[in-house]
Amino acid sequence: MASSKISLKLLIDNKAKKVLFAEAGKEFVDFVFSLLTLPIGAVAKLVSAGTMDGSVGRLYESVDRMGSSYLQPGTDRSDLLQPKVLHPDARELLLLRGRGGDDESPIGRFRLYTCAGYCATAAAEANVTCPQCKLLMATEVSFVLPYAAAAAAAAASSSSAPGGDEGAGGYVKGVVTYMVTDGLEVTPMSAISSITLINKFTAGKDVELAEKFVTVGTDEGLALLKAVLRSDTVLSDVFLARKK
Repeated sequence: MASSKISLKLLIDNKAKKVLFAEAGKEFVDFVFSLLTLPIGAVAKLVSAGTMDGSVGRLYESVDRMGSSYLQPGTDRSDLLQPKVLHPDARELLLLRGRGGDDESPIGRFRLYTCAGYCATAAAEANVTCPQCKLLMATEVSFVLPYAAAAAAAAASSSSAPGGDEGAGGYVKGVVTYMVTDGLEVTPMSAISSITLINKFTAGKDVELAEKFVTVGTDEGLALLKAVLRSDTVLSDVFLARKK
């Protein structure tokens, strides 16, 4: 992500206090798509489990309150309460990582460690004893998923080509403007699609259309995550201060 703030242009109906759609670039679309990669334990921690609708919050708090004497030996409850994101480059989630490092953030980066002898073993925690050479596994190694390797290769290729895509990486291409509806339906934007959507929401109604420019940072990112879990009018709830 190029910066800690993302710009967004909204088309709103001032009378209905509703966002019709947003014109968004790659960074915002990458961010909302990346919400699908969040483990449910990380979601509960981010939005405060006690405020969540449904049963997930109560389940999270049950684990948090469970006495250590009832847990299996060696069990680390943080594996459930603060799970790591299985993603080699979680930059799309930077808006939710907060201002601290990985250890202070509810979204930690998944890490792998091996021993000094580089045996064919890996551990998710540092300083575990290697089962082969018995040395401590304290050397961090890169964890690369197949799609990440392909994305890196594409980024290198595009950056060296004239007019390459500066927004390489993430999930969608950066040379396209996207239309994001109030309920977070994302499609490539065109004049026809925007006119069609405007007509759908305004036909036969007394409306007052206006544009609104907003920025999305950590607070808005968290608000979007909370709204996604409970609402079909996500953009209106977050950017027009609608209460449900």
